[in-house]
Order: sequence, then C-alpha cells, then structure tokens
Amino acid sequence: MKKINQLHLLLAVIMPLLYSCNAVHNLQLNTIRPAQVEYHSPSPNIVVVNNAEEPDSRQYSRYIDENNKRYRLSFDTDSVAYMMAMSLATHLYDSHIFNRVDVVFSDSSNITGSAGIDGERLSNWRLESPQDVFVVINNIKPVATMQVVPLDGMFGAELSVVSLAYLQCLVPGKEEINLVVNDTIAWHAYGETPDIARMYLPAFEECIDEAIISLSQVAADRFTPHRRIVDRYIFVTGHPAMKDAYRYWEEEKFEEASYIWEYVYKKGKDQGRRAKAAANLAIYNEIEENFAQALEYIEEAMKIFVEKNYVAEAEYASSYYQDLKKRIEENNILNNMKW
Repeated sequence: MKKINQLHLLLAVIMPLLYSCNAVHNLQLNTIRPAQVEYHSPSPNIVVVNNAEEPDSRQYSRYIDENNKRYRLSFDTDSVAYMMAMSLATHLYDSHIFNRVDVVFSDSSNITGSAGIDGERLSNWRLESPQDVFVVINNIKPVATMQVVPLDGMFGAELSVVSLAYLQCLVPGKEEINLVVNDTIAWHAYGETPDIARMYLPAFEECIDEAIISLSQVAADRFTPHRRIVDRYIFVTGHPAMKDAYRYWEEEKFEEASYIWEYVYKKGKDQGRRAKAAANLAIYNEIEENFAQALEYIEEAMKIFVEKNYVAEAEYASSYYQDLKKRIEENNILNNMKW
C-alpha cells in the first residue's frame, strides 16, 4: 500500500532569536493525520443526519460598544443546521474515503437535539441500512461577539464567531462515539468612527456562513485522514559548521546538512550548540520518516536545553517531543488503513 504519511517541506522563513549570533528558521511541515473513528469496513457508506434544533443566537452573542457597554446580539439562524449538514457532507465526499455520502434532514417533529438519537430510532435505521455509518448533528452553537475599541484617534471593530457542534457517530458493530468540535474565526476592520469601523466588516450573514463552513471542516477532519500543518525550527548559530549546515539545507542538500549536525552533536563542546544540532537532526529524520530516530534526537535536545536553562528552546523541544510521539502512534494507524 502506498504510504500516505509522507512529509512535504512547504516553506522556510527567517525569524530572529534572542541571541545576536543565532537565528532560528521556521519550517512548516504538511503532515497527514488519521481519522479519529475506526470503521467496520473499507470505504463504507456514510449518512449525515441533521438532528439539531435552530440555535438561539441571543442567548450568548453580544455587541460591546466603544464604551464597553454590552448588548444582546441576535442574527438569523434558520439556515445554520442546513448549512452545517450540507457542508459536512461535502467535505466527507471530497475526501474520497467513503463509497457514498447521503444527507438526511429530520422532520421537525422528530428532532431530539441535545438528547441525541434514541435506541428505537437507531434500531429502525439499522433495519433499513445495516452497514451504513451515521454521523448525527445534535446541536450547533454559533456564538458571535462584535466589539468596538478606541485606538489612538481611530476605532477598531472585531467580529468573532466561536462555534460548537455536538455529534454522534454510529458505526455498525462498534460503540457509539460522541464528539464535540469547536472552531473560532474572526474579522477585523478600522475606521474614524465606530459606525465606519463596523461598516468595513464583512456582511454579518456572510461571516456566520463562513464560520459554519469552517466548523464543518473541523468536524470532517475527525472522520477522515486529513492534512495538518506543524511548525518546526531549524537552529543556526555563529559557529562556522552550523552556518555551513544551514547553507546545505537552503540548497536542499538535507543529507549533507545532517552530516554536519551529527558531527556537531557528537563532537561539540558547547552544550547549547549540541542541543540545537540534535533538534535539527530530529527534523531531518522526521522528514525522512525515521520517526524513532527523530524522537531520540529531540528528547536529547530537550534534556540539554532544560539542563542549561534554555527556557524558550526547552519549551519548543518539549512540545515537539509530545507531537512527535503522537505522530508515531498515528503513523501506525495510517499504515494499517486499507482505503
């Protein structure tokens, strides 16, 4: 089976470090992450069911004016559930994982909302479609906050939408899965008066639509293998060997760069430099999919950074170490998938 967990180098941009002779270069890696749901068969049929009531926009949404006064904010939510279901189904279809994707809109008299799908209704579904996977949208909560803030003679306006969806996933022969997904999206504008600043924001209805579409993508990622961008950092110091290694790296001579970092790590006397070389070797091995070796290098870098009180570097290495451990677990899942 062709591997689907290959890393692709996307981009490198220079960022300043705290020390005059050092630099750190941000690297974004495009990684593949597995679905959080295990299916009963390859390429099953999946049915997206809207079981959500119309959300009450006034309950939590607020407008905060330039004087910090708060007002209830209301907006039309008639199409929120429809858009969530259709957009989620579209994302699932576009994944090419499923044999068929259907959408069902429950009759208003049958909507049970947060209570979820009861056993009797599920039994009926199973009689009609015993091999289908059901993803049920039980509740959607889009919470909007619009705020105007004075800014040195001007005014800034921000509209943010925090959205949550409560989902049930019903896979034949497996235990029911309950998921909560959330997403936040925001827009900003500026003007000479509060009214002008608000005027430059996108149309409110368009923002709500965009927020629901974004939330549906987050939800779809739970059910399909998906791409995720992760940040890594290449360390460069004033030492000639570290500079030479980065020149090779810029020329995409990654193996040559790794030889120099390995030499610095094994033979170097400066502990901070050794740790940075080890952290760079972790990235090289991750790109080469030598995940176990990468984990050893970033663990060693983390130990040295902590010992030498390199606080920012230690935090980065610790975060990298945890993410890499998770990637190793996910890589095993991906390699065992038969799509």
